[in-house]
Amino acid sequence: METPIESEFIEVRSPIDRFKEQWEKQPGPVNFLRQISVINQSPQSVQYASLSALKGWAQPLVFALEGLLLAALLLSLTNWLITKDRGNQADQIASSQLDLEAEMKRQQGVLDATQQAIDRINRSPKKTGFMVAGSPVPLSREEALQQLKALMEETNKLQQKYKNRIEARQHELHATGDALALANSGTPLVFALALLFTAQVVRKGIQNDYGKFKQALQADSFYLYFAVSRGVWIVCGLVAAMHLWFSAAAYGMGGSSLSIGPILSILFWIAIYGVFIYYLSLVSKDLYKAMQIPAPSNYYSLENKMLVRLHNSFWLVFVVFEAGLLLLSYGSYLLERHV
Repeated sequence: METPIESEFIEVRSPIDRFKEQWEKQPGPVNFLRQISVINQSPQSVQYASLSALKGWAQPLVFALEGLLLAALLLSLTNWLITKDRGNQADQIASSQLDLEAEMKRQQGVLDATQQAIDRINRSPKKTGFMVAGSPVPLSREEALQQLKALMEETNKLQQKYKNRIEARQHELHATGDALALANSGTPLVFALALLFTAQVVRKGIQNDYGKFKQALQADSFYLYFAVSRGVWIVCGLVAAMHLWFSAAAYGMGGSSLSIGPILSILFWIAIYGVFIYYLSLVSKDLYKAMQIPAPSNYYSLENKMLVRLHNSFWLVFVVFEAGLLLLSYGSYLLERHV
């Protein structure tokens, strides 16, 4: 008599199914933060995102716009609104305005005194014997009035000339201050923009270096995912630090490089650069995992070709964008100066 054979059902789930399950089980009310957590937990599984059709999952470019650009744009706009009418140029404008008011008051005193002298001469019954400041001998009524009126005309000309000179100086300071505010507020935004647009340069470079790996075709998408997931808070911190540095005078801290000295200035930028390299190294680690490329033994050496590629690609894009910003700032200075 044959005994029945019991069969055991073993469910085999694909990597896509496991990735979907991980996304569905990820806690949190905000999809953006959920996506960051999933990417950081399983960078090697991000390759399945385009095949999973996950509800609430943002595609690489949208994810990068939300995580890299939006916060930087808001910070830069806020910084510009706060600092555009503050800083060294604004202080010089205020000082020159006080000088102008003091000079106008002094000149007006001269005009009032001259007018009073003209009124006294007109009321006087005398026809001669009038002494006017600067005259060596007594003058007739007509001569005295003529000299006083000439003095008033000269004072008015000097007053208008001084006023025009101060207003031209203030106009120049306004143009300079606005151009500097644009450059100071725009540079941190350019930093975030460069991180975003580095994706295409990174993709071409990685394909040249690791073309035999199939996942290298998605290098730009992987880069955008990891640049946000590993750097959303780091980038915000770097952007905020750069705003405080470049706009230090507008915040009442004086010019940073002048107020803290060259040594501390160098240390500040070394710290910023160190944090940036650390951030890129985190991104490079995830890229190795996602593209299934053998990782280097030391992520902080030239052996890490991915880190070198990210670093050089970023600076290439940043220099181009920053040059454009500086040209825009200089153009706004020239335009405002001549309007």
